[in-house]
Amino acid sequence: MLYSDRSGGSEPTGGRRRWRAGAVSGFVAGAAMGLVLHFGLGLMPTIGALIGVETVLAGWVVHLFNSTLFGGLFVAVFDRPLFADLRGDVGGCLSLGIVHSALLGVITGGLLLPAAIAIEGATSLPVPTLPVPGLTAGFEFGVVIAVAHLLYGLVLGRVFAAFTLAEGAVDWLPIDPVDR
Repeated sequence: MLYSDRSGGSEPTGGRRRWRAGAVSGFVAGAAMGLVLHFGLGLMPTIGALIGVETVLAGWVVHLFNSTLFGGLFVAVFDRPLFADLRGDVGGCLSLGIVHSALLGVITGGLLLPAAIAIEGATSLPVPTLPVPGLTAGFEFGVVIAVAHLLYGLVLGRVFAAFTLAEGAVDWLPIDPVDR
């Protein structure tokens, strides 16, 4: 939610900080999720193919760009008074991150990805098969995707908490809890 003072000025530092925290949190969470997708399924070239460049590098660029945007979307959706209590502690931020990533999984996997495949004229997603082909491979693919989204949500929520909550700060992130 954008904040402004009563004189019509720009949003205070805290609002900009939350937007930056959302973007950085999305990027970090995307990196963690990308590792699962890359090493678990070898999906990065397939993700790159969505922009017409079927390489690992293109897949990472697309994935991290989208992850950063989705981190901003996290702030746009959950930086509302309705969610203030949940955003007030680390556990609440983790919960919001998990809900956000689950919704993203449904929307991207159930709507956007099939639409992108249809636009490209493909009849199915070129999913790399796992060691056991058939029904089991499809199940394993779904499990890896679900774990990747869960990890995205957990990392997103935790890093966001570290940037926005004084008690959420972690030692390995150089964060000053002043001016939150």
